[in-house]
Amino acid sequence: MALLITGTEGRSKKAGILPGYKLISINGEPVLDFIDYNWFQARRELALAVETPQGKRVFRISKPPEEPIGLQLDGLYPEEKRCANRCIFCFVDQMAPDMRQSLYVKDDDWRYSVLFGNYITLTNISDSEFERLLKRAPSPLYVSVHATDPDVRGAMMGNRQAGRIMEQLGKLAAASITLHCQVVLVPGYNDGVALDNTLDDLYSLYPGVRTVAVVPVGLTCYRQGLAELKPVGKAEAEASVEAVERFADKALAARGVRFAFAADELYERAGLPAKRYSSGEHTPQLANGVGMVSNLLDEFEWALPDLPHELEKPRMATIATGVSAYELMVKIASALCARVGGLRLSVIKVENRLFGPGVTVAGLICSGDIAHAAEGWELGDELLIPQAALRSGEDVFLDGSTLGQLSELLNVPVRAVPCDGAALAYAACGLEEET
Repeated sequence: MALLITGTEGRSKKAGILPGYKLISINGEPVLDFIDYNWFQARRELALAVETPQGKRVFRISKPPEEPIGLQLDGLYPEEKRCANRCIFCFVDQMAPDMRQSLYVKDDDWRYSVLFGNYITLTNISDSEFERLLKRAPSPLYVSVHATDPDVRGAMMGNRQAGRIMEQLGKLAAASITLHCQVVLVPGYNDGVALDNTLDDLYSLYPGVRTVAVVPVGLTCYRQGLAELKPVGKAEAEASVEAVERFADKALAARGVRFAFAADELYERAGLPAKRYSSGEHTPQLANGVGMVSNLLDEFEWALPDLPHELEKPRMATIATGVSAYELMVKIASALCARVGGLRLSVIKVENRLFGPGVTVAGLICSGDIAHAAEGWELGDELLIPQAALRSGEDVFLDGSTLGQLSELLNVPVRAVPCDGAALAYAACGLEEET
C-alpha cells in the first residue's frame, strides 16, 4: 500500500521528495499507518522507497532520532477498527434511541489506544497484526480485561477469542509495553473469587501490567432483549472495595505500588468516603473515575485560601450535578459559603431521566435532565453545570441540545465548569480563575 505524499519539509524536502509522490516503504517495510510512521521516525538511518512520475526511487536520510522525517501523508490515520464482541454489559447496546450517530459506533482499535487512551479488548487482532504490535511496541496500552478466567471472560464478552487474554498480555509485557487494565464489575459474573483471581493474574505480569481499575457496570433503562444483569448495589460495592483495597495493601507492602484501584463511584455506592491519593499513582486510571474526587478536593483546598473573604457584590448561584457527586458538591458549597461573605450557593441533584436511575455520573446528564431537576428552583445569578456533560470542545449535550438552549429555557446564564476544584471555586464566586 502506497501513501500519497501531500507535503514535505526538513530533510525530506532537502532530499528532493516532492508532494504528489507516493511512499511505498521505509527500510524495506510498508507504512500502514501512523504507528509504523512514528516507529520509523525514531530511526537514525532511513531508506524511503518512493514512487515518482519517473518510476520508483530510493531516498536515503540520516537524522537524529528525535528529528521528524518531514512527510505529510494522506491516509496515515485510518478509520478505527470495529469491536468484534457482544459484551453483555455493552453501553452502546443500551444507548437511547435517536442520538447522534457517533454514539452508536463500537470502536476497538489498539492504534487509537496508543493515541487517545481508549480501552481495547485485543479480540479483533489477527496473528500477523499482533506480531506488528509486538514489533512496534507502542506504550502504554489500555486494555479491558474484566476477567482473566477464559470461560468467564468469554461469557461476558460473547467472543471465543476472549479467553486468550493472559497469553496476549504476557507477550505484550515481555515486549516491554506498559499496560493499564480495567475490570467492569458485573455482579454474578466477575466479582468475588473471580475478581480476586483476576487481580492475582494481572499482578503476576507487573511491571508490564502497571495498574488495574475496577469500575461498576453501567446499566441504562434501554436493555430490552439484552441479558438480565444485576446492578452494583451497596453490598456488592462494599465487597469489591474491600477486595481491591486488600490487594492494594498487599502490593504496597511487597513492591511499594498500589497497583489496584476502585473507581470513586464504587466508594459512593458503598457509602464510603472516596479514596484520597497523594502520589499521583492513580493518574493513569483517572479517565476511569479513579481519584477524580481526590484531585478535585486537592484543587479546591489549594484554591480556597486565595478566595476573597467578602464579594464586592452579593451573589447567588446554583450548582447542578449528578446523583453520585451530589453529597460532595453540597460539602464544597457549604465550605465556600463559610469562607466567602456575600455568597449563597444551592446544589441540585440531577437524576438521569434519559438513561434511567441506574446511571448516576455527572458526565451523562443531559439538558432535559437538568431542566427537569431545576423546575421550581430559584437559580440565582448563574447555573453551573459539569463540563463533562458536554461533547468535547463543544457546547452540546448528549441529547443534542446546546448550552445556549438550556440557558434560554431556564432564563439564567449557564456556565460549564471543568472537573477541577479550583475552577469550581472561582466559578461559584463569579470570578475568573487566576493563572
